[in-house]
Amino acid sequence: MRQDFKIFLAAALTIAVLICAGMCMAVRSEAQITNSYAAYVAFLTLSSLIGGGAVSFASALLRHSAARENAAVHMRVHELEKALASLEDAAEKREEFIASFAHELKTPLTAIIGYADMLRSKDMAPKPRFTAAGYIFSEGRRLEALSLKLMDIIVAGKSDFERRRMDAGYFIRDVAAVSVPSTGGDGLTLDMRWDRGEVAIEPDLFKTLLINLVDNARKASRKGQKVELYGKREEGGYAFYVKDYGRGMNPEEIEKITEPFYVIDKSRSRSQNGAGLGLAICQRIAELHGSKLEYESSPGKGTIVRVFLREGGQ
Repeated sequence: MRQDFKIFLAAALTIAVLICAGMCMAVRSEAQITNSYAAYVAFLTLSSLIGGGAVSFASALLRHSAARENAAVHMRVHELEKALASLEDAAEKREEFIASFAHELKTPLTAIIGYADMLRSKDMAPKPRFTAAGYIFSEGRRLEALSLKLMDIIVAGKSDFERRRMDAGYFIRDVAAVSVPSTGGDGLTLDMRWDRGEVAIEPDLFKTLLINLVDNARKASRKGQKVELYGKREEGGYAFYVKDYGRGMNPEEIEKITEPFYVIDKSRSRSQNGAGLGLAICQRIAELHGSKLEYESSPGKGTIVRVFLREGGQ
């Protein structure tokens, strides 16, 4: 209770008592003069009603004040709970961003490390040595650009990246060249083919998408198997495919595969440094290009992933 209303209530009670006492004394004096008992009772009743009314009024004001204070306290508690939930959500998103960011930066680093290891461990002829050094340089530059673009996607939610028209065959060869060190290191063959055509893409982001798909196909495959990367002209646009002949997925797994942090084989993912983030980022990149990831898979038979780009980049 607020202190001022406590004082008000005490004052009201005091006034009520004084009114009752005064009225009783006045009526008693009148009763002694007129000897009218009925008048005495009437004035006593009236004084009681006035005193009781004053007390009731003060009590009502006090209850109303207490109710308003209680509502204000509940409102403040609710606002604090909302603020706490907002902070927790921000912390969770920040952790997810850091994990996503670190995971995606590994994509160009894999190629850089692979080609650097070739230069370090093999006696190479001038032309392949120059090619390997070129890939290290280009992937280093892509790593620099990709870090800024991923920050724009994950933190700022940017969706208006500038697209460039590129030859599909050249782009597939570029993706395959970056992926060869990891697939070859696992004893896999990477096959590529394409129909002639051009596509409107943001090169760094779309390259990250396809490299991630190839890398997931690699992780799902066994030594001696092959992974296929190919492009096809289709009605209304151009489609990119990544196909493997590995463990495959059931329909329930396909529904969850693009959720952040979801992994099918957790033990295998840990051994291959997987975080379950690649496909979530890939799905976002596909959406930025007006597309989506489409899966066709059977357990034990492998998986096909399709990304279709409509003509005109819409």
